[in-house]
Amino acid sequence: MLVNDNRSYRLSLGSKTVSVSKAFSNDAKEMDTNGNGYLDNHEVAAAVLGDSVSLNQTEGQDLVQEFKSRMAGLPNPNAEGYHSFQQMEKEIFELAKAHPEEVQLKSLGKTSEGRDIWALKISEGAQGNTSHKTGLVVTGCHHAREWMTVEAPLKLVHDILDNKSTPENQNRLKEAELWVIPIVNPDGYEFTRNENSWWRKNRRPLEVDQNGEPTSAVGVDLNRNYWDGNPEHMYVYRPPGDTPGNTRDDFSATSDNPRSDTYRGPFGGSEPEVKALLDLELSNPNIRGVLDYHSYGDTILYPYGHTRQESPNAALYKEIGKKMQNASYGWDLEQSVGLYPASGTSDDTHDLNGILNFTIEMGRSFQPNPRTIPETTERVSKSSLAFIDEMITKDDQGLLPPRLVSDRSA
Repeated sequence: MLVNDNRSYRLSLGSKTVSVSKAFSNDAKEMDTNGNGYLDNHEVAAAVLGDSVSLNQTEGQDLVQEFKSRMAGLPNPNAEGYHSFQQMEKEIFELAKAHPEEVQLKSLGKTSEGRDIWALKISEGAQGNTSHKTGLVVTGCHHAREWMTVEAPLKLVHDILDNKSTPENQNRLKEAELWVIPIVNPDGYEFTRNENSWWRKNRRPLEVDQNGEPTSAVGVDLNRNYWDGNPEHMYVYRPPGDTPGNTRDDFSATSDNPRSDTYRGPFGGSEPEVKALLDLELSNPNIRGVLDYHSYGDTILYPYGHTRQESPNAALYKEIGKKMQNASYGWDLEQSVGLYPASGTSDDTHDLNGILNFTIEMGRSFQPNPRTIPETTERVSKSSLAFIDEMITKDDQGLLPPRLVSDRSA
C-alpha cells in the first residue's frame, strides 16, 4: 500500500492517543505495516527490540514506551515515579538537616539555566576539614534521559545515613570523604521529564559551532566534554586524526556536529557542569576514586574507553571490580571500550590523573517502569559500598596510583 508522505501517524502514550512528530514520519511509515496510520505496540516493538528482548518482558515494554515518547516528542508517563530536580533538592536538604554531623551540602556551580549542581559531602565531621580521608565521588545523570541514575545515588546516601550506627557505615564515615552529586545535568534532566524524553545533552544554547559559524543548536554531551587541560592528555578528548569541526573523521561515538546527541562541545571542559566536577576532583589530592552512574546494560566498566589498550591500573581495576561485581549479584565486568569506543569521557580523564574510575551501567532501559527502582538501586548501592570499602583499604595499604594535582583556580 502506498502511503502519502504527508500522512499523520498516531500511537498510544499512557492513557492517551497522540500524534507522531513530523520528524519521525519516515520511521512511522516503515513501522506502520498494516497502513492504518496507527502504530500499535507490536509494530513499534518489531522495529525497536532485538531478538533477545520480547514485548512480553518488562524491559521490552519499557523500551517500546520510551521510543514512543521519543517519536511523539512528549514526556514519558513514567516520569511521575521518579524524583524531579525540585524533589531531589528537597530530599537532600532534609538529609543535611537530619544529619548535620555527617553531611555538608554544597553547590558546585550553576547551570546555564541557573540550577545548582548540588553535592553532598558525607563524612564524620563533615562541616570541618576532612581532606585527610580517602576522597571518593559518586555522580548521577550526566546524560539527561538516564533517570535511574538519579535514584541510585539517593539510595546510596540513604543506605549510609539511615544506618549510620552499623560498624560498616561507622567505618565508612570515619575513613572516607564521600561526595555524591545526584544530578550532574539538572537542566537536561528536567527537559526530558517535561518536554523531550529522549534528550541526552545539557541545555546550553550554542551560538557558534567549532568553525565559528552561527548555529541554533542546543547542548553538549557532558560525558564527551572531559579534558583536564593538560596538553599531553588532549588525545583522550580528541584522538589523533580527529580534526576540530570536521564531522567526517569523528571518532566513534563522539561528534563535532553540534546537533548530534554526542557533540563533544567547542573545547574540552567547556561546560559548567563538567568544569564544576573537574574543579572538585582534580584540585583535591585526596580524591582517589570516582563512580559514574549511567544506564543501561547491567555492566561495570573500567578504563580505557578511547582505545583497546588497557590502563596501567588494569589489574587493580579488575581486583576491585570483581568485588563490585559479586556485590551486584553478577553484573558483567569489562573494559569501557567493549561497550563502544568514545573520547572525552570522564573515566579516561580521571584515570590519567591517578583517580580510579568505574562506570556502572544500570538497568535494561533509560526510563524503566518505576516499580523496578528498588531492585535496581539496591544492586547499585551494594556494588557502590563494595567500591567504597575497597578504595579505603587500598588507600590505607598505599596501593592506589599516584595522583596528579591540578591548580584549577583560574
